[in-house]
Amino acid sequence: MTQDYELLEDSVRNTFGSIVWSHKIQEKQADLYSNQYRWMEIAKIATASLTSIGIVSLIFTDYMWLKLASALISFISVFVSAFFKSFDLKTMTNSHKITANKLLVVRNEMKIILLKIKLQQTEVTELMEEYESLVKELGEIYENAPNTSDIAVKKARDALNITKDNNFSDNEINSSLPETLRRR
Repeated sequence: MTQDYELLEDSVRNTFGSIVWSHKIQEKQADLYSNQYRWMEIAKIATASLTSIGIVSLIFTDYMWLKLASALISFISVFVSAFFKSFDLKTMTNSHKITANKLLVVRNEMKIILLKIKLQQTEVTELMEEYESLVKELGEIYENAPNTSDIAVKKARDALNITKDNNFSDNEINSSLPETLRRR
């Protein structure tokens, strides 16, 4: 019977690890789009302002370099506006955040299954049914998940392996708990 728990635990742990990675990748892709949106907004405001300044200054002067600079800045302004119309970065950011949140829920449910496996107070067949249900739910999340970039994967790798985003010391956990629930 213990071997059944071990087999199930191995499978659940593997799925759990996959979810941790997928969640972090979706978060990092959302961050990338959010940062891109922020910079595009700044560029949009700056180029619109500079275009206005250039056009107004043309009323008072007739320098060729000013005309060229105004035309170039105007082109950049139009490009940024067209980019915003073609790629809805806010919606893309939100879709990655939604997927990350769904993965977080399933990840937490997988933790509960791992706890139940360790306690061995629930029959393996019942745990297997819970696990299969979660794997089915996970499949639906993955099916509807937006695509991510290699950059998001690299950032997720750095976050999980180098900065240890998902690891917490006892002191960090204790600081968020009431004294009666703290580890000594």
